[in-house]
Amino acid sequence: MSQQPYAPRPQDPRPRGGTPPSGAPPYPRHRPPRPPATSDLRLLLRLTVASFVLAVLGGAVGLLAAPGQLTGVPVGPAFDTFVLVGSLVLGFGVTAGLYALVYFPLREQRQWAWILGIALASMALLSTLANAALLLVGPAGASPGLVTGALKAVVDVAWLVVAVRPGVRAALR
Repeated sequence: MSQQPYAPRPQDPRPRGGTPPSGAPPYPRHRPPRPPATSDLRLLLRLTVASFVLAVLGGAVGLLAAPGQLTGVPVGPAFDTFVLVGSLVLGFGVTAGLYALVYFPLREQRQWAWILGIALASMALLSTLANAALLLVGPAGASPGLVTGALKAVVDVAWLVVAVRPGVRAALR
């Protein structure tokens, strides 16, 4: 029996409780290598950016096309401007955050971003169709909103079609 009952075994490359050898990671990484990005995945990423641009453009067109929407408490034009700018910044910030939540992990080929993207694209398509129905019922001067809404609906449908292609699924892990 040895004097040190808990001494490391000879085949153990590093002693227990000690630091790892220089140049070695602190813990082993057993991640499989990422599959190569396919052309379908790259197309899906481009459609994500196009959908974001159309969402921002649609918001801007909606704001410019309907300037009389801001009716509320008659406090004054400064307060109305403050509320309008604040809601625009908040709305565009949330929109950018949701698109970033899909785009960047999808670029890293994360499967959960693909699932989230399908859910968000489906909800965006439904809300675009609901907004189009409301614009058709509303005043006749809302045609720019219909054009951007139609373009956004086309891009969202294309996103959903490309998302279910086998090339996208092959690139995700």
